[in-house]
Amino acid sequence: MTGLLAFAETGEWVGTLCTALAIVAMLLVPAFILWLTKKVKLLGFIGAIALCYALGIVISVIPIPIDKGTTEMVASIFVAIAIPLILFSFDIVSVRYLAKKTIISFALVIGSAAVVSVVAFFIANAAGLESASQLSGMTTGLYTGGTPNLIAIGTSLLAPENKESVIAAAQLSDFFVGGVYFLLILTVIKPTYRKILGDKTQKHTTVTENSNDNLAEQSATEQNTASEYDYKSIPRDKKSIGKLIGVIGLAIGCLAVGVGLELLINGSLDGSLYIILAVSILGIAFSFIKPVRRVKGSYQIGQYLILIFSLGLSMSIDIYKLAIEILPTLLFFACSQVAVILLHLLLCKLFKIDAGTALITSTAGIYGPPFIAPVANAYGDRELIAPGIICGTFGLAIGTLLGLGIGSLLALF
Repeated sequence: MTGLLAFAETGEWVGTLCTALAIVAMLLVPAFILWLTKKVKLLGFIGAIALCYALGIVISVIPIPIDKGTTEMVASIFVAIAIPLILFSFDIVSVRYLAKKTIISFALVIGSAAVVSVVAFFIANAAGLESASQLSGMTTGLYTGGTPNLIAIGTSLLAPENKESVIAAAQLSDFFVGGVYFLLILTVIKPTYRKILGDKTQKHTTVTENSNDNLAEQSATEQNTASEYDYKSIPRDKKSIGKLIGVIGLAIGCLAVGVGLELLINGSLDGSLYIILAVSILGIAFSFIKPVRRVKGSYQIGQYLILIFSLGLSMSIDIYKLAIEILPTLLFFACSQVAVILLHLLLCKLFKIDAGTALITSTAGIYGPPFIAPVANAYGDRELIAPGIICGTFGLAIGTLLGLGIGSLLALF
């Protein structure tokens, strides 16, 4: 009783209550933001992740006694669970049914992202940018499969004191740069690509006599990943819900393995490199198990956890650090994205890749699966949707590992 009275008298209960309410808000507010994005067209264009970051930044500057260390820790736990959930739904075997030039074009996307990231590192490092190696790793992952890769790599490679501000700056930079380019894709890019590369001369997928099951898997992958937040598509029967709970438990198990490795190798949880490596590798490994892969809703739940992470991390930032980071990070991402796009376009010209294949694989790398359908529709070829989503999900599967490798290697220089 004496301890409780002392706790109350010091006012510590206020901070504890505010922190608890902040965690509840992290869990529930993204659902409200998703509802708003469906009701207000402008907010839908801005996107749920950007809105979560913006709201979190607003909360971070309000003088509320929130324990930011706790909210950041909770956010990090959720993103580590999200990664395997997103990867579980990918059928990696479906890549073999892509047309040869589609595979080549996406390989050129990956190569372009890696080369540009390395070059950008040496330029930024020479200019004195402290987080150059981490940004290069994040850039590689971002332009190989989209935002989840950037978040995973940043969470793993960045020092704890810089993590919130650098990831927030990277996300905001990607929102501005990526948003401008996406508008261009839907308007002026299509005729430009067609003029430079010409129209398609081959199918985007190949079909063999014994490939019906695999094409069914490909269709399931397309349905699972086409919409980040299509929760209405998740079955509500008890059996399906039980399976979904099972894969969530499996994802938590992947996290537990990662925590064990981190403690075993590092002796503490100050870093998260081995956690992210473990959940990424195990997420890919379990995707080979058909009952795991076919559970509907794991991708969408994983994306919702990314929203929780985005809100929680931005709540935890130091606004002054963000102000310092935003301009150099914006410049880094703007130059990198333009360079990746132009290098890929040049390579597609050399390898005689048609405009539709080049554009959809570029979109798959830069934005990931959810942006494939609108780009294919704007281009006027719905046949691009399936191969685009397959490439995007493959990029999600390998982008984190590739970015971690490049970021860690560049940190040695």
